[in-house]
Amino acid sequence: MVPGTRAPALMAKKAAADPAELAHKQAHISVERYFETSLLLMLVTGFFTVATSGRLDLVSVVLVSAALLVRLGSYLREADYSLSPRTVTRLSVFYLFFYVLDFLIFSVGPGFMDSMLAATVHLVLFTAVVKVFSARTYRDYAYLAMLSFMMMLASAILTVGTTYLVGFTFYMLFSISTFISYEIKRSAESAARAPEGPFRTPAQNRKAIERALSTATVGLALGIAALASILFFVIPRYRTGYLTSLGMEAQNISGFSGSVNLGDIRKILRSNFVVMRVMTEGEPRLFQGVKWRGVGLTSFDGKNWFNDNTAQTLLSPASFQRYVMPHWDGWQNRRPRPLRYRVLLAPISTDVLFVATVPREVTGRIRGLTLDQTDSLHHPGHAYSPFSYEALSDTGLPHPDDLRRASMDYPAEIRRVYLTLPDLDPRVGELAQQITGSATNNYDRALAIETYLRSKFTYTLDPVGIEPGDPIASFLFQAKAGYCEYFAAAMALMLRTQGIPSRLVNGFQTGTYNRVGKDLIVRGRDAHSWVEVYFPNYGWTTFDPTPADPNPVVAGMFDDYIDALALFWSEWVINYDFAHQVRLAQEVERDSRQFQQVFQQRLRRWQREAIRLAYRVEGWLMSHKLLVLLLMVGILIALVAAEKSSSIAEWRFLWAWKFRRRDRALSPQEATLTYSRFLKTLQKKGYRKPPSQTPREFALSFVGTPLSWVVLEFTRLYNALRFGQALVSLARLRTLLEDIAENRTR
Repeated sequence: MVPGTRAPALMAKKAAADPAELAHKQAHISVERYFETSLLLMLVTGFFTVATSGRLDLVSVVLVSAALLVRLGSYLREADYSLSPRTVTRLSVFYLFFYVLDFLIFSVGPGFMDSMLAATVHLVLFTAVVKVFSARTYRDYAYLAMLSFMMMLASAILTVGTTYLVGFTFYMLFSISTFISYEIKRSAESAARAPEGPFRTPAQNRKAIERALSTATVGLALGIAALASILFFVIPRYRTGYLTSLGMEAQNISGFSGSVNLGDIRKILRSNFVVMRVMTEGEPRLFQGVKWRGVGLTSFDGKNWFNDNTAQTLLSPASFQRYVMPHWDGWQNRRPRPLRYRVLLAPISTDVLFVATVPREVTGRIRGLTLDQTDSLHHPGHAYSPFSYEALSDTGLPHPDDLRRASMDYPAEIRRVYLTLPDLDPRVGELAQQITGSATNNYDRALAIETYLRSKFTYTLDPVGIEPGDPIASFLFQAKAGYCEYFAAAMALMLRTQGIPSRLVNGFQTGTYNRVGKDLIVRGRDAHSWVEVYFPNYGWTTFDPTPADPNPVVAGMFDDYIDALALFWSEWVINYDFAHQVRLAQEVERDSRQFQQVFQQRLRRWQREAIRLAYRVEGWLMSHKLLVLLLMVGILIALVAAEKSSSIAEWRFLWAWKFRRRDRALSPQEATLTYSRFLKTLQKKGYRKPPSQTPREFALSFVGTPLSWVVLEFTRLYNALRFGQALVSLARLRTLLEDIAENRTR
């Protein structure tokens, strides 16, 4: 390139740009679509969290979701689905009449206020959808952003599940994206000059700025999340706020009150709702088969189980938040088998505390712990909100031989309460007598009835043939199939016909062990009923006549990970308080101390290994002195060669340059070597190339000298070889260089 030609070319190229085309390109560099999409995603996320709380009806969820998806699709397809002001007015007038119909007909609730509230919620959702399709001003955008925030706030009060965690994460991401793009949009509109982009087409510019905004949003969101997480776990907190009791609604579960209709427990046997999570101490296998006892029931009137005596004894704490249970009957004759565990109880509509078999200690933020006639624990002050407690239970059982030798002389109070019977079909007593006829003690009688029901009957949640007027007789002699409540009730009554004190107990089975979260997950479907039989000097002993479910629920592939996330959310977010902070600090201190000990042990082990390796290397060097000497000489030669910048390629080139007379083409890698010999030859003639000059500028400085043509020709061939990948002859360059050395000119 001729010097001085580059700048005019650039100026000509710039002048050739069409001003109209440039203005058109600048006018289309906008974040309008990105801003509107982010704002819509904020609203979608807020609506999703409200919908997952279960407070909206299915029709509203489907219609609003469809409308939001249609609008989102219009943004992605760059289609205009906006509503005109006239259409908005007509829809609004129409909905005023529909609101009255909705209030009177479609949203009928238990009371006047319930119907009005449901109709008003529908009105708000309708307004939001219309606003989504008609938003044109910043006031409309502010309305939609505020509506999405109110949805998230309502969801925070209505639900505490992990779905809110997911929704909140995405809401924070879309909020940051919306506010960043809003500021860019507002600044661009207020600027006197339209924004310019680096690409020629508007689509390329838009994609580039959307990609940059997305990257910045994700990075900023991650930084905020990290900082917020640190502050959340560090700042002291106490769960005594106003919204603590309002923040969640108790899940309605049946079967755990003082009066239970036979068959009520089936309502929760189909539920997948997590009732509680149990963090075990020690090996999880020790908890295999453990039942979480809830409430005991003493009396049966033919259809319902209930407790005649509803009085409860208030227990005094042995120390701060620690309650010690009074000794139960026959505790000294049982083999001790203590289990310690921690329960995270979900908000449920019962004040019962679920514990394993016989509790000995209960510790937690419990305001008043009571014990009823059936040895069931109650916490009347928990306000049906989630809370946790630790418990120590004794799950040891007497030896069967001891129970066979137990006395059949029962205390008067036991006989009065636990041997009462309603008017039963006489066949019930006859069947019990037939089953236990060969038994000589009450333990074998109870075992015979348990075995009979487990082996002769079938488990099903949809029994056929059970009559509401006489459920026990129809279960035993007609249906011969049912679920746990019928099995337990039948066994308890059959035992009473044989003079054996018994009672019904409602609670939960062990649950499913989560290998990821290291906890037992107890769901509504784990609800269970069983029987407790009284033995003098040994107390109450558990019997379970219900056979196994032939169609058990199989956990999915990712259920453990989802449940572990839910456990973390409930344990370290919803229930996070000062006690958790102390526990977290203790765990961090313990883990850091263990890490330091392990690191020091490994460091000492590495030091010993290094010393042993050094001795082995020293021994090898002493036994191979000649080889070491040769190796050192080779290294010295290599260093000297490197110092003189000599390489294999240079030696090969020098050999070809000096001794090979046959012509060959040089490679571009050898161009630098040829130019170095060229500069050395000129330096001997008194010409030194300044570092600031290019090869062409240096060659032009020879104009007017005898070497002008030779130097220019050599430089031209060098540039063609070095930068143009041209084929240059070795003989041609050697000839030119010899002419320079001998002062031959042409």
